[in-house]
Amino acid sequence: MEQRDEFIKKNQEKFENAFRKFIGIKSLSVTGENITEAVDFVVNLLRGLNAEVQVIQTAGHPIILANLKGKTDKNILFYGHYDVMSPGDLKEWTSDPFSLTKRQDRFFARGAGDNKGQLLAQIFGVYTYLQTHSQLPFNVTFFIEGEEEQGSPNLLATVKKLSKTKLNSIDLVVVVDGSANPDGTNVLRLGNRGIFAFELTAKTGQHDNHSGSFGNIMQNPVTLLINELDKIYDRQTGHVKIPHFYDGIEPPTKQEQKWLMELPFDKQQICQQAGINDLPMDQETYYQKLMFEPSFNIFSMKAGYMGQGVKTSIPHQASLKVDCRLVEAQDIATIKANLLKVYRTEIDRNNLEVKIIGELPPEKTVAKASQIAWLKKAIKQATGKVYIEPVMPGSVPNYVWKNALNVPVFTIPYANADEHNHDIDENITIKNFYNGIRISYEILNCAN
Repeated sequence: MEQRDEFIKKNQEKFENAFRKFIGIKSLSVTGENITEAVDFVVNLLRGLNAEVQVIQTAGHPIILANLKGKTDKNILFYGHYDVMSPGDLKEWTSDPFSLTKRQDRFFARGAGDNKGQLLAQIFGVYTYLQTHSQLPFNVTFFIEGEEEQGSPNLLATVKKLSKTKLNSIDLVVVVDGSANPDGTNVLRLGNRGIFAFELTAKTGQHDNHSGSFGNIMQNPVTLLINELDKIYDRQTGHVKIPHFYDGIEPPTKQEQKWLMELPFDKQQICQQAGINDLPMDQETYYQKLMFEPSFNIFSMKAGYMGQGVKTSIPHQASLKVDCRLVEAQDIATIKANLLKVYRTEIDRNNLEVKIIGELPPEKTVAKASQIAWLKKAIKQATGKVYIEPVMPGSVPNYVWKNALNVPVFTIPYANADEHNHDIDENITIKNFYNGIRISYEILNCAN
């Protein structure tokens, strides 16, 4: 441990200079700006580890694949991404989003937390191990994509294509993305909820009409939309009425319940951070709802006049958008088919349009106790403390690794909970950045 921290301290300036240079490359995911420069930067960095590096072309941005040989045949894949979100309005940033700024014990920049800082922490952790040991304990594969901020549209196809060749020997995947617990403790995540999103649009005419001229005559699309919503969702109980929506869902196991009860639970802190008025539930209920139960959320509703004052018109169209967080065993294909079946008559009459706008399957890894113990030990040895989250409440494409490679998938986020990813003044704390390097080092150091 002393050897590890001494090396990191001596190389702090080197690490931060590389971080600064990487941030300065505006690798914007959607526009494709500076993607080539970002790929070249990462490739050169990995070659500095004497890795065998390949750039894999996809239908979108390239994927970087790098291999490092170890003492055993075991092969662990580390995932990260080099693309970033657009910074938005530059005037709202406290400092230039593409110039790494150090203040308030944090690094500020677009990509500082998501995901350039975390990606570099992976690479620097392996570098630190290689410089303080003769050889890696196992083979390491870096898989670094450039389309995560677009929803990884080419990830599944690429991994499937490589599963019989360049990725055929992978034993386990470690995804390094996301953020730690709000209390600052790093976490080991064993799965994640999926997502199914759709839009309902009711249309009762070709244009808006005056309510004095056509009130009681023209059907209001808002009323129609609410009536149609009642067919699939009970607004009083929160129960989803889409047939077979809840098929296969199981409660947490005793071990999972134990992990839930070890997580921090401060009602006042949660309410303050989320900006909600009340949290009328206990710890077990709170985490069970977040991790083991699906949700139904209306996140957008639009109809008619949205300005100030009165406009006496009947809108001709109304729409709402819904996202459902799904848990293990829920099947998107079944849910989608039954949603369309519920609305088939109204769809055929052109009264209602149903548009699917998001699909991401849930994932819950099947892991050995020894694998969980190894990664838990590594995080604890690097940072002093660790929580296990049996399921991540959010949605990430970890199903790709499980489905295409049939291997366990773990998520270990290095960034802080208040990293402001996708927002102005994105950041990663200095502590989290260097703890990320330590965690990557200890994953190697604690290997059996």
